[in-house]
Amino acid sequence: MSAPAALSAKEIRRYTFKVGLARSEGGIGELISEIYTYVFGAVVLVVMSGAIIVGLRHSLGLGSEPVWTASALAPGFASLEPLQASATLMLTLAAALLSVQMNIGPIAMTVPQTFWWLGLPVRRRGFIEPGFFRSMIWPVAGSVAVVVPLSLGIGADNAPGPVALATLCGAALALLLYGIAGWVQITGGERWLRPLASAVTVVAPLSLVATALFNNAENTRVNMSWLQYLPTSWPLLVAAGQLWPLLVTGLALVVLAVVYANLERLSSASLKSSAVASAYVAGSVLSMDASELSRSLSNGARSGHSWIRLPLVFHQGSLTRRSVLTMLSAHLTMQLRQPSTLVRVAVLAAIPASLASVQFLGNATLIAVVLYFCAHFAVTGLGSVARFAAGNPSVDALMPLPAKTIRRVHFVLPAAGMTVWAILCFVLLFVLGVGSWPLIILAVLAGPGLGGATLRAAFRPTPDWNMPAVATAMGPVPTGAIRSFLIGPDLTLITLLPVLICLISGGVPPLAFPIQLALTLIAYAWGTRVRKPKKKGDGGIFGMPAVPAAR
Repeated sequence: MSAPAALSAKEIRRYTFKVGLARSEGGIGELISEIYTYVFGAVVLVVMSGAIIVGLRHSLGLGSEPVWTASALAPGFASLEPLQASATLMLTLAAALLSVQMNIGPIAMTVPQTFWWLGLPVRRRGFIEPGFFRSMIWPVAGSVAVVVPLSLGIGADNAPGPVALATLCGAALALLLYGIAGWVQITGGERWLRPLASAVTVVAPLSLVATALFNNAENTRVNMSWLQYLPTSWPLLVAAGQLWPLLVTGLALVVLAVVYANLERLSSASLKSSAVASAYVAGSVLSMDASELSRSLSNGARSGHSWIRLPLVFHQGSLTRRSVLTMLSAHLTMQLRQPSTLVRVAVLAAIPASLASVQFLGNATLIAVVLYFCAHFAVTGLGSVARFAAGNPSVDALMPLPAKTIRRVHFVLPAAGMTVWAILCFVLLFVLGVGSWPLIILAVLAGPGLGGATLRAAFRPTPDWNMPAVATAMGPVPTGAIRSFLIGPDLTLITLLPVLICLISGGVPPLAFPIQLALTLIAYAWGTRVRKPKKKGDGGIFGMPAVPAAR
């Protein structure tokens, strides 16, 4: 009897993929049923808010100007040129792309693939090649999504030819950065490149606000045209009619060819590390956790600064007071040991002002949308301590305090942090001529409510993994995770609703203050609510009756 023919790496991949799809039990109907309630509620909320905005603008005498095109900037404000903003955006996104790809791979396999495949007696190139080519999709897709609208706005005309060439140049630039990150993964030479890319990602957006403030304070205009000649801005030059930046296409192909030829040099440790990092990113996206997503994209393996030590033992006062002070001190210590998180939260406070400082982008509606997303990302960014407590309930159980009191202690620092964040964000907008002092006061009232949203996002219920999966081109997707994905942004939107409505409408009526205060109190009560644990008769982990213990 002849021995069976050995399977190749390609045949093993196909077999594994077919088996995974065969276990999918759900369909698109389950997915729609999960998100229907949230989408319908969001649509109703937007429609009601739009009606309130229109009515408020008419009562303020602003009804003649459409709210979708009205500028929120003060008359006479010297905005930045779109070319400078576009070049700064390209530089920021290129640095962020390079930093992210160096942190997560970029050549990656899944964790099960590294566990089952890397030990097989076949050439590993057949297992690595799909990840190498598949990982190119995301940077290319992102470059197309960014370059096409910028080319239409910056180019001399909107002819398809220049826009297509600019898109080609942008895709080549993204692939060049991908190739650089891949070579770094193969060789391990990343000592200075990673910190530089991270620093540019943080500093570049802040330069827009700083330049706008300097121009208006000194009544001058800083010449920033040199930004368009950076390699990251070459797609903009192609959109303007220049063709020499297309040389980056050949350079990208050479770098990719070199990386492809050296795929066999990738070590098992590097592939496993990239697989774990990719799984971390996927889990953060699935749970819509901005803080964990930011940490996973910025090398979450790094630890905090242990030199920050605050007193944890207190001897004066009652037992309750000493326990509360100990928890607050521990929370503050954990937060201060994550300076990168605090920097990201501060940058998020400046992004709406950066958008408002650019010519043609000072629309109140656009600023409000960006402000909401920045607020939600800041909310989850300041919830790392509460999220740690949610994942490790035994730590809170050690404190001699009721569960309700412990949850309220978790509320203190996020509420204070989001209040400071709201002040910083709206003061920067006010300096640029957007908003007013009553709007800043309204934002301060919303700050503690955003602290409640932090707790809701941190202590959200775990996804129901018992629900059937939906078969997709990327593999089975559990529908139970969709519900967890949508929980969190809702309370942020509800808390900020009066602020956003007043920002878009251009005025703050007296009725907005009690409404905002009421919504903040609701957010506080909602965020500090302690869910009752499941009863014994609720069933086992898979919804089946619990198996009695053997006697």
